[in-house]
Amino acid sequence: MNSTIKRICLIMICVFIGLFSFTKLSKITTDPEFSFNKTNIESFDEKINTVMGLSAGSAIASTAISLIPGDAGTPIADQLANFSKYFLIVLSALFFEQYFALISGFIVSYIVIPAICILLILYLVFNNVKFKEIAVKLLLAGIIIYLIVPCTVQITNLVSKTYEETITEAQNNELSSTDVEDTGVLSQLANSAEATISNAGNYLSQLIRALAVMVVVTCLIPILILLLAFWLLKIIITQNYSVPSIGDIKYLIEKHSEEKEA
Repeated sequence: MNSTIKRICLIMICVFIGLFSFTKLSKITTDPEFSFNKTNIESFDEKINTVMGLSAGSAIASTAISLIPGDAGTPIADQLANFSKYFLIVLSALFFEQYFALISGFIVSYIVIPAICILLILYLVFNNVKFKEIAVKLLLAGIIIYLIVPCTVQITNLVSKTYEETITEAQNNELSSTDVEDTGVLSQLANSAEATISNAGNYLSQLIRALAVMVVVTCLIPILILLLAFWLLKIIITQNYSVPSIGDIKYLIEKHSEEKEA
């Protein structure tokens, strides 16, 4: 009788957790103002602003150099103009990662946790260990899915700080803030075309370094973390777990106590 009451209580707890996760927790984990999500989103916003600034700077510099009389600056201007395409790829990756911060919370709270509760209820009703094993696998998978974004943010922030000077140099180059509508500035560019082209060459190399850092930070590291997550998920799904019950744990404790007394 006691075991039946225990099972009913556990079933009621599973039902409550499943419903709470489906109705309430899902709203919290997908809320952009939720502190956990807000920190991740702010980190992505900072990187997005950096990429947009670099993209705008390369476009401004390309326009300014193309206005210099003659064709001396045309090759560099064309190269600078092409950077917008590469920065667009980086920007797309950042927006995807930012949205995934909310999507992962939705998957875990709206799908994974209720599914775990359903499987545990089936285990308690039918006493089939398979349901419990699948529930454990889902739990581990949910933890991995939810931790993908925070791990990515922490690692990318560390790399960004290490190479912060490289990006700052590209952001602070005078060509990236040239006013192409200012006739005074244009006349200065025309009068010092050689120096401007030389500076444009330096700016081009700075942008290449900055782009390389941004590609590593926004594309390569997240892809590697995602591959690692898939590898762990594959191990979790394919492995057979023998999940001990409370009775098994009690038996092991009693056996250990008997061995000590002997």
